[in-house]
Amino acid sequence: MRKLLARFGLAATIAFSAAALAQAAPMTPNPDKWRPVVYRDLQIPGPLDAPFTGIWADMIDRNNRRYAAVGDGRYAVGNAPAREAHFVVRGGDKIAMLSVLNIATACKTIAADAAANINVKMCPMRLAFWQGPRGSVRQAQGCYLEPGAEPGNFTPDPSYAVSYASYDVATKSIKLGVILAHKAVEKCSQIVPLYQR
Repeated sequence: MRKLLARFGLAATIAFSAAALAQAAPMTPNPDKWRPVVYRDLQIPGPLDAPFTGIWADMIDRNNRRYAAVGDGRYAVGNAPAREAHFVVRGGDKIAMLSVLNIATACKTIAADAAANINVKMCPMRLAFWQGPRGSVRQAQGCYLEPGAEPGNFTPDPSYAVSYASYDVATKSIKLGVILAHKAVEKCSQIVPLYQR
């Protein structure tokens, strides 16, 4: 479903996010190569998190209010737990960023590996696309690979558990996938076109 920037009330933040992303790196080399997604912790966001907190400002705020409504005051500073995973592709004056937000109030576990303490959740996903100064955001659902609370629980072996993405130049689409326990999680295999037809 197409969501316009004005609908989220994020036009200024999105414009800033596009500028921040444009300065962050040059054109994406070998965009069709599969690579792991990048994770960001948005609980205490810093300046480099602006593109991600920008496109998720409404949902992060709603998540904070839900925690506060039940009397959970642990997160008076910063945000209630919020992490995101993203994939960015750049070409010329175009920037596309696919981001999946992991918050307790909007995600559902769809697969788990108890031995490795890793969950796969279905969470809100947004595709932000900028061409020069113009931008748009679409929303859907996507998979988030979540390790357990202990850092040691997350295996460094990407053949065991990884969330990955690539950009298909021919179809102008971002391809997504998740591997858990050496197997593809079928619900997580997605193709997200940059342009709607």
